[in-house]
Amino acid sequence: EKGGNWIVYGKAGQGKTRFILQLAKEFDRMGYRVLVASLEMGFCADFQKDLKDAGIRSKVQKIVFTDALTVPDLNEMMEKQRSPDVVIIDSLQYFVNQYEATAEGIIALRKKFRSKIFVYVSHVEGKEVEGKAAYAVKRDCFVRIQVHGFRAIYIGRGKGGPRGYYTIWEEGAERKWLESEKPLNNEEYEQETYTPGDE
Repeated sequence: EKGGNWIVYGKAGQGKTRFILQLAKEFDRMGYRVLVASLEMGFCADFQKDLKDAGIRSKVQKIVFTDALTVPDLNEMMEKQRSPDVVIIDSLQYFVNQYEATAEGIIALRKKFRSKIFVYVSHVEGKEVEGKAAYAVKRDCFVRIQVHGFRAIYIGRGKGGPRGYYTIWEEGAERKWLESEKPLNNEEYEQETYTPGDE
């Protein structure tokens, strides 16, 4: 998708941050201007390590980072001529709780800037995204990616590639999946079907 809201969600320690940084690097390779808002982790040592693991280096990639962002800030930024093509916000819950973002404001951004991609990283509670705002945003997202066991599994509408998942970290994924001994379509995954009028 060349525009719209995306959501990346999963439990802690499954590889969400690694995945979004790999995603940012791929968008950069494709020539997209990318902004990563690390609202929750900031630029702590763990985040720096994730950057190194993703192979992101300031003199190679043109990815821009921030650790503070509001909806008005984002709106003003996106109106500029050389605004980001892709904005990645980690996490959606932090954006809502600390920066007073609302589902309505987030969806309004998507409608106003239709050629831009907004990627939101979300915590989960049980099998669902955490909080009413996150659920409303998820319902608006065309692309939904569940991260589990260092695999990013495509849940959204349409096809997610030949396998339907992307391995974030080969060694970690192998260990996780060998431990669980569950098939790919196990109940840990959210299964969604879409019918007309579903939204």
